[in-house]
Amino acid sequence: MKKTVVRQSLKDQVKSILIDRMIDGDLAPGDRIKELQVAKELGTSQAPVREAIRCLETLGYVEHIPHVGAMVKTFNKSEIEEAYQVREALELHSTALIGELWDELVEELDEQLALMKAATKENNARKFTQADNQFHRAIVASCENDTMLSMWESLKMQVQVIATLVKASMPLDKIYLLHPPIVDAFRSKSRERASLLLKGHYKILSGYWANLK
Repeated sequence: MKKTVVRQSLKDQVKSILIDRMIDGDLAPGDRIKELQVAKELGTSQAPVREAIRCLETLGYVEHIPHVGAMVKTFNKSEIEEAYQVREALELHSTALIGELWDELVEELDEQLALMKAATKENNARKFTQADNQFHRAIVASCENDTMLSMWESLKMQVQVIATLVKASMPLDKIYLLHPPIVDAFRSKSRERASLLLKGHYKILSGYWANLK
């Protein structure tokens, strides 16, 4: 279902919609963002679309190619790897700060785990990526630190990692199997075990970067 602009702050709304499309895969790496087309789709003028695209360029989500226009940025191996190192640090620190939201966290993790499992059966990398990102976001959100969550959110454009790992011959079922033990650790409220499993999770993922150019 398409989103339309219905409130004030058109620039921010357009920016949010474009980011959602990138995350959902409707705008893939290397795709050109056509200002006029987006404006028509959202029922607005080109000005807020132009401003939103400039914001996305500043944030590093979009790159301007001379004589071509705005294109969704394709993150390279190094950028994805660095982003995942930051993600790991944020999730580990969040695990140490969880207060009273253990049950809520486990409920959310179970829900995303089920979606990941279904996506694995369908071999649907796009759906898997969405659930995987929500899974890890929930861990950071559980510590109720808005600044940390904002930092994690700034890295969510590295969703290309799943496709990259699959390209490196790591099938979705192997990625999925890294997650259930993490949920069990949070279910038992064991910070130490959850932290160890998260470290192991990222260590295994990082091992696949060696297969990439």
